[in-house]
Amino acid sequence: MKKAALSLAAFFITAMVFTMPAHAAETKMPSTMSLTQQQKKEIESLEKEILEKRKHVISKYVEYGVLPKEKAEHIKQHMDRHFNMMKQNGFIPKPPPHKLEKRHHHS
Repeated sequence: MKKAALSLAAFFITAMVFTMPAHAAETKMPSTMSLTQQQKKEIESLEKEILEKRKHVISKYVEYGVLPKEKAEHIKQHMDRHFNMMKQNGFIPKPPPHKLEKRHHHS
């Protein structure tokens, strides 16, 4: 059961980090790209809704005994940090800085 909980936690963290398709991440985003204040507000509102729904799902897994409460809190804190990072970046998606290329090569 513990292994399942860790896999589940890894799934949620991966799902959050890779919020854009891999092929989009391979194309470099122009560094000058930005959103208007209104666009940022709209995206922030949608992202907040998604964040709350994800946290609710994590809480349900705790309720159903799939995840320990401590692990769930850790995941929720990670979600909050990710949201704050997106906000600092003006809600412009950025590819994850680690192992992106390694995921696509099968030796």
